[in-house]
Amino acid sequence: MAIERAGTALVCMDFQNDIVDEKGAAGRHGMAAQVKAANAIANTQRAQAAARAAGLMLVHVGVAFRPGHPEIAPEDKFFGSVRKTNGMVEGSWGAAFHPEVAPLAGEAIVIKRGMSSFVGTDLARLLAARRIRTLALAGIATTFVMESTARHAVDLGYNVLTLSDCCASFNRAMHEASLAVLRLLGAAMTAAEFEAALR
Repeated sequence: MAIERAGTALVCMDFQNDIVDEKGAAGRHGMAAQVKAANAIANTQRAQAAARAAGLMLVHVGVAFRPGHPEIAPEDKFFGSVRKTNGMVEGSWGAAFHPEVAPLAGEAIVIKRGMSSFVGTDLARLLAARRIRTLALAGIATTFVMESTARHAVDLGYNVLTLSDCCASFNRAMHEASLAVLRLLGAAMTAAEFEAALR
């Protein structure tokens, strides 16, 4: 698959300590183990290096909440667990990007309050300013931020490219089920294939 460099952005989503580190609020409940098993951090590093070398736009998306989590309703089933564990608080270690895949100076950072990288953010505006039409997506978890953002992107008219080994979910079955959906929404390739396509 050919990749148009000028019109493509690598969007790395929710690679944050609370999610991918074994000491994190979600990481210690199994997510970090799945990320490690998938080699998702190293694969995302590879994709980032290839994107930077090729001059692609990189966007780093994170999820974070104000202290006390006023954005999360008490009855919110999914994000309620974040509130209970006091996870993803703005300015905290948990909400910080994991150092191995953290933004470099000058790279775009987008902070959201939910699953989709588009809802309530300026992501679409940032992409429009660079005339981006194709999004290469990497993120944790496949079942949530990856699917949600990909669906939203397709509805907005973007081409979606899933980096299939730069993501993970709560278990392998969920991850594979989500990848099956993502392959219906656009193209898919590994980090190594992405790197090769950009040479």
